Amino acid sequence: MTSPEPNHNQWNYYEEMLRWLDIHLMRLLAVRAQQGDDYPLDQMRGVIVTEEEVIQLLEAAPPATQLWEVFTERLAACEERLHALHMREAEAGSVPILAVADAFSLNRFELGCLFLCLSVELDRKYEKLFGYLLDDITCKSPTPELAMQLFCRTATERMEAWTAFAQKSKLGRLLLFTEGDMGGSGSWLSRPLKLDERMLHFLTTKNGGDASLPLWLSWSLPDQELEPLVGESAIHLQERFETLWETAGADSERLLLHLHGPTGVGKRHRVKHLFHRVRRPVLFVDAERLIREEAFSRRVQQILREVQLRRGVLCLHQFEVFLTEEVQTVGRKQLLIDELESFSRPIAIVSKSQWKPESALGKRIWLEMEVPSPDETERRRLWETGRAGMSFSQEIDVGVLAGKFKLNAGQITRALHRANEMAMQTKDRIITKAHLHEACFLQMRHGLEKHATRLNPKYSWEDLILPEEQLTLLRNACNQVTYRNVVLGEWGFGRKLSYGKGVSMLFAGPPGTGKTMSAEVVAKELGLELFKIDLSQVISKYVGETEKNLHHIFSEARIGNAILFFDEADALFGKRSEVKDSHDKYANVETAYLLQKMEEYEGVSILATNLLQNFDEAFIRRINYVVKFPFPEPYYREEIWRSMFPADTPRAADIDFEFLASKLHIAGGGIKNVVLAASFLAASEGKPVSMSHLIAAAKQELKKTGKLLLKEDLGEYANR
Repeated sequence: MTSPEPNHNQWNYYEEMLRWLDIHLMRLLAVRAQQGDDYPLDQMRGVIVTEEEVIQLLEAAPPATQLWEVFTERLAACEERLHALHMREAEAGSVPILAVADAFSLNRFELGCLFLCLSVELDRKYEKLFGYLLDDITCKSPTPELAMQLFCRTATERMEAWTAFAQKSKLGRLLLFTEGDMGGSGSWLSRPLKLDERMLHFLTTKNGGDASLPLWLSWSLPDQELEPLVGESAIHLQERFETLWETAGADSERLLLHLHGPTGVGKRHRVKHLFHRVRRPVLFVDAERLIREEAFSRRVQQILREVQLRRGVLCLHQFEVFLTEEVQTVGRKQLLIDELESFSRPIAIVSKSQWKPESALGKRIWLEMEVPSPDETERRRLWETGRAGMSFSQEIDVGVLAGKFKLNAGQITRALHRANEMAMQTKDRIITKAHLHEACFLQMRHGLEKHATRLNPKYSWEDLILPEEQLTLLRNACNQVTYRNVVLGEWGFGRKLSYGKGVSMLFAGPPGTGKTMSAEVVAKELGLELFKIDLSQVISKYVGETEKNLHHIFSEARIGNAILFFDEADALFGKRSEVKDSHDKYANVETAYLLQKMEEYEGVSILATNLLQNFDEAFIRRINYVVKFPFPEPYYREEIWRSMFPADTPRAADIDFEFLASKLHIAGGGIKNVVLAASFLAASEGKPVSMSHLIAAAKQELKKTGKLLLKEDLGEYANR
């Protein structure tokens, strides 16, 4: 690491301040001489205390004069030179101690104390001088007593100086003392005044930040390039902020900005933009990490000092952690509020939920705004704006993308860049639907795997063998997702509906009739993730735990607009009974809660059941599509048998699909098991799959359900 370039203007100012300090020291020595401070063992001064010294201390009268008038002319000349240097360098801000004085509004005495501590670091001669003046050669740092003797002209000034060293003062809390210094032995007047490493580094170089600050703090500087703000709400916030900032003038330092909204909608990005426009750096503090700090109070003071030093803005994000009612949280929140009340820089609070400022913070200039997730219309505009200069294939409809993927502005931008990178690796360099879908999925990080299993859809409409009525219902459900940007966005229904914007479906039918396959077909058609949830595993015997699990599932699904496929719905949804005891009442509460979450969810949610009769009419009315999967007739069973064999599978010519469909009364799931088992039998014999393999596998499959395949049913294939 290279050393910073020396700042000649800074050192010229410090040299003049050292001369100024020397004049004060000479005045104090002259006062001591006037008092007759003559010790017989002068070479041991500060090591031992003689009887003569004790008597002199007890009998000494206050000096007749502090000799200020003798040194007035020299001090005035020195201070005039300092003022000239100050005026010359103030605009450039190249003298760190002046920047500190300005940032913390230090008065003359406080500035003198700060430089008194710095002098020891600039020239070691002051260690000896301070040891001599303090009658203690082991003391190499100034003390409050020495500072008051040097810079206080009257008793009134001395009394006022006491407040400068109070524990919550600017000097004591932010600039000089460390936490350990405050608890030492000896009188308060004799405590050493020291600069901590951060203040020393700043006063000597004014470069970089505080190396002791944790990595979960990050600066956003005005000269950093930012992705542009997009969306009507962002532009509206920017206009409100600029008007308020300009109107407030000097009072803008008292601004308290509060942005709240869902995760990932760009709240911090807006904070960066707002303060970059007024050339202010922003320190982002992760409140979730801050609240866990062991030395919480000290860390808060350290953070506030850093923001103050750099004339920045404090941004506390994830602030919702301070809004709980836990005992420790309430205590630490109050400590934080107490510190913020005396903080003199702008503050930004970013959280998921709304917050109202308490105590003196409520007197700040208040700007609050909800940052909502972009709706279909805004998302479409984001896609159209972001795709400028990129080559899209003709199959892509940005309106469909806007309705399908509920991404925020930043995620859409990153998805476009990622899709473009993937396209650049292809021969024609054109962005396809597959590129965009993969890029969109990369932006959506959720935790659905805790309660759900991700399915990889492999089936298409050609694989789905169902009556036309059921196929029509499934296609209509897909269209409701595909064209939601038109109906909810362009046609305005989204502004009219408060809930029920998603698609809820109920798949009812016997096992193996294609309910899971249909869910996969829908997911593949829409290009969305599909998660299968076993409701029997979600339900808990503990009160409130089932609702908690369901809330987690829908909250995480909302991030990626995933399709939720609730299997084994009979575990929760039975015929809602008359309440006879607390268990019945609680079961109905769980059912009602899931219905509510399905209506609130703007994605696709599917319930699968084997027993439609267990669902009452009131529930069914609240479902968008009820698809009844019948046990397949022979015609459909024959199609299913034929479709089960991949093109690469070797088959014997004796396979009679019509016979299998008419004689074996099994649904699609069972047919799949038979074909797969027969194929393994054939592979073990090194032969193509034949009718004998299928009959053997069918017998085994029927045995699992307690059914027998009689010889008369098999006819000519009975002995195979």
